[in-house]
Amino acid sequence: MITLATRRLLPVIGLVGFACLPGAARAGGHCATGASITAIAGRPGTFRIATAGAIATARWPAPAPVNSAPPAYVIRALGDRWDADGNPESETDTLVVTAGSTVRWQLVSGIHTLTDGKDSGDPGAGIGFDYLLDEQHPWFDSTFTAPDTLEYFCFFHEPRMRGVLIVSGSASVPDPLPPSRLHFTRPPRPNPSRGTVSFDIGAPREQIVRIEVLDAHGRRVALLHDGPLAAGDHPFRWRGTTDRGERARVGLYIVHLRSADVTAMRRVTLLR
Repeated sequence: MITLATRRLLPVIGLVGFACLPGAARAGGHCATGASITAIAGRPGTFRIATAGAIATARWPAPAPVNSAPPAYVIRALGDRWDADGNPESETDTLVVTAGSTVRWQLVSGIHTLTDGKDSGDPGAGIGFDYLLDEQHPWFDSTFTAPDTLEYFCFFHEPRMRGVLIVSGSASVPDPLPPSRLHFTRPPRPNPSRGTVSFDIGAPREQIVRIEVLDAHGRRVALLHDGPLAAGDHPFRWRGTTDRGERARVGLYIVHLRSADVTAMRRVTLLR
């Protein structure tokens, strides 16, 4: 599940205009934003992005599996607007989907970031996802397995280019999860928690899976699993401690699930 987390800011760099990537889409008006994109040495597919208002990092989304199922919904990235509701003039593009749906953010024109959060000033923006969409990497898919509300924006075109995705539960959907994908079968609970958090992971086949808990800055707090996971439903538990056995601090954490073709996240709040 995609979730919100804190943006990591980088040292300020000069605003030298759009340093467009090889083959990157370049539409009228984009270079006029005074933005620059610079590849980060030693981190393939990751870039430093600077605009007149803020600085951040973004990365190309991983390619989707060749045989991945088509998405149920598509959110189009136009020149300076998201459009899923058929009205590109909406102030904030809003889309409501049912739990278990796959959503695709599809580049139509220009070059954009797909960044979670309300805007670059949101303390929870950018760690859940911060992708660069260009003509080499024009779309990103995500499957939402539980009710949630997700705000997102384009770093280059804020405050104009904003969207809200509302994931609603539906008892009328008998099989809301694609049967061929790794997923959370039960979200972290209790949430918020004062200690131990439990959740369940379902795997359609044996595969290599990594499950870790990240803090709001994207740093690993605890590694829960890293290796083969058999087909079936598996219970997991995080006791609210770090890899060193210390109690984690009060605040927001991310349970991060990853395999070769799936990335999913869930938010957890620790209380004392």
